[in-house]
Amino acid sequence: MAHEHPSLSQMILDRARTSPQCVAFRVRRGEAYVDVPWSELPARIEAIAAGLLSAGQVDDGACITIVGNTTMESCLVDFAALSVGLKTVPVYASLLPEEVGYMHVDTAAQLIVVDDGSQLDKVRAFRKGFTFFDRRYSPDELGARAKVVVLHPAGLAPSDDWESLESLEARGRARRAALEGEMRRRASLIRREHVATFTYTSGTTGAPKAVIQTHDNMLAMLEDVADAGLLDDNVLKHGLFLFLPAAHSFGRMVEFAGPFFGAPLVMSSVPTLAADLVAARPGFFPAAPRVFEKMMAKVTSAIESEHGLRRWLLEWALRVGHQVATQGSAGRPLPVLLAAQRGLAERLVLAKLRARLGLDNASVLLSGAAALRVDVQMFFLSLGLTVLEAYGLTETCPGLTVNRKEDVRPGTVGRPFKRCELKLGSDGELLARGPNISRGYLNRPDATGDAFDEDGWFRTGDLGSIDAEGFVRITGRKKELIKTSGGKYVAPLKIEAQLKRNPLVQEAVVMGEGRNYCTALFALDTEILAVVARREGIPADPTHPRITSVLQTLVAETNSNLASFERIKTFRVSPGPFTVDGDELTASLKVKRHAVARKYAALIESMYEAGPSQIPVAAS
Repeated sequence: MAHEHPSLSQMILDRARTSPQCVAFRVRRGEAYVDVPWSELPARIEAIAAGLLSAGQVDDGACITIVGNTTMESCLVDFAALSVGLKTVPVYASLLPEEVGYMHVDTAAQLIVVDDGSQLDKVRAFRKGFTFFDRRYSPDELGARAKVVVLHPAGLAPSDDWESLESLEARGRARRAALEGEMRRRASLIRREHVATFTYTSGTTGAPKAVIQTHDNMLAMLEDVADAGLLDDNVLKHGLFLFLPAAHSFGRMVEFAGPFFGAPLVMSSVPTLAADLVAARPGFFPAAPRVFEKMMAKVTSAIESEHGLRRWLLEWALRVGHQVATQGSAGRPLPVLLAAQRGLAERLVLAKLRARLGLDNASVLLSGAAALRVDVQMFFLSLGLTVLEAYGLTETCPGLTVNRKEDVRPGTVGRPFKRCELKLGSDGELLARGPNISRGYLNRPDATGDAFDEDGWFRTGDLGSIDAEGFVRITGRKKELIKTSGGKYVAPLKIEAQLKRNPLVQEAVVMGEGRNYCTALFALDTEILAVVARREGIPADPTHPRITSVLQTLVAETNSNLASFERIKTFRVSPGPFTVDGDELTASLKVKRHAVARKYAALIESMYEAGPSQIPVAAS
């Protein structure tokens, strides 16, 4: 494929030049969204770039961190920094000061941009020195000496250690002419093969690793997304919904997909996601599986709270939608009666449910970052929404496979993108090659060496299968296989996916390493627990006998599909949900298995001290 763009920064500037009247961003202003056209942005991007270069010592190719949530302003800083050859380092808002400090030492960042006052407090904390993974870092090891740039400084008291983005832009406009030659020089040095960004993995052991991502890695991914035909005219009109943080490689791809495809970026955030969807009604909605699970849980819980004819009608419409999704996926024309039922179900129920979710304009829902349960995917297909499951890693920037709109195979993560090669290793591990795959990790030669085999294939760490048509299934994580004391290997992910079928279950973690049987630790969804409690007339207590009975039934049903050594013999419920702040989840909302085992060691040990429970195996 011919290289259409020489760099990410040139791609962004080309979009502004060729499509000045097209919408670049849709941003929430009060109750409504307003459009920001590309014509308004080049001058701002240039002013920010000049402001960054005049902020202090900024070497060629220096790193700049952007700490916090993704907003239009953070995207503009990202675009501006890339335009003068700086390497951008997005950092999750939820990380602790010492981890953020480590990232600044690791990348030798010279400039720091933060979202708001809470993130400025983190910078102030780690600038005093910090300890991370038993090593003490002194203030002298931090290279960023310039004032911290605060994007949204509302409520901040004036101080000598920060300046607002507004102030930086004003300085940049004033010095733009004087810096024009320097900006042009730096821009002329940028090559497609150069490093554009470092994105940290949300690993659960050891210090986080900075994945090296080049302009070529990111552009190759976008070019392959275009080849897969994921975005249509409807998406270009209604926009790409962006609530994922840029520190998440999935969210970063969406950020760059806006200018690449000429689609509006519809800005949102996790706390305001539901309301923003209804207000914006985007054409493309990318999210992690947990978001889709919560949407499904809210709809199904609302239906279960209905009675009589209304509940029957809702359930009937979803059954019809399920039949249509099942038969339509086989490529056969619908029977006359089913086609008529679909029209009625669509008019009376399904269209209204999509509108209530804010997804009535959505051509595509894309699920990535973790495994999507088949029942969740079928639920959205039953609503008349196309959910495409994709697969990839931070190291693959971020995709390897995707289901295509014309051929959705629930239970698979689709087929490889055009220039991605996949094969299975001797132990069933998926190995990958392609132009979107990172060259390795910053300052981690050992980890980089371990990540690739002797022929240059990237080791994904995931176990899977590839069928005759090229569809890929993920069966587990190589490093997360459980070996029981009887020598049997158990893949926990497939069991956990089954245990999460009930909307009550936020997370399920299977234990059993070195033990003679497997157990499960549940964390419950507090919102759904409250709904169930109201409906049943019981306290919203995770240990209530009625809740325990629901979980016992769920475990029994799951056990019916498992080999005897895989079956869950007993379970416990954590006192509260798993959270990032509680250290049970990574910033990208993946379970930190080892952290959960440490935090709930006593609760887990009690399952083995008490011995296995008498949980029957449900009839299959």
